[in-house]
Amino acid sequence: MVPTTAKTRRKVSWLWLVYILFAGLTLALIFSAMRATLANAPTREAVADLEPYGLVTVRFSTDPNPPLPTGTVGLSFTLVDDRRRPVDVDWARFEYGTEASDEPVAASEAQPMDDGSGMFMGQAQFPQVGTWWLRLEVGKSTSQADVRFTFYVEPAQ
Repeated sequence: MVPTTAKTRRKVSWLWLVYILFAGLTLALIFSAMRATLANAPTREAVADLEPYGLVTVRFSTDPNPPLPTGTVGLSFTLVDDRRRPVDVDWARFEYGTEASDEPVAASEAQPMDDGSGMFMGQAQFPQVGTWWLRLEVGKSTSQADVRFTFYVEPAQ
């Protein structure tokens, strides 16, 4: 067995310091990248004024997320009131298009889920990569409201 000397101990402590600094730098870079990604992500919530509910929050999500230009993308819209209770509407329809044009590429009806969750489902196809908009219009009795979302369709890997 070789006795440890002060020189060997110093070399080992410097090595640990390098490892700790490298790990800290790596964590800082990961955190910074995540923060930048979240800051650049468009909001997936919007608020509409729909009588008799008042302000209704609409949450929009896609499956897959982010949407891809290949195949059909599932869309879901969840409507809740200011007390976070599901909102029951008579109908919901949506249209969507590219950021370069205000003309919709397609339009469709969103179908309600049978579980009373306030969720509506739809499907869409986004044939090209880029920024798209989607406008959801909902109605209850004689009242109607609409919200608009912007999102980015990423290239298929």
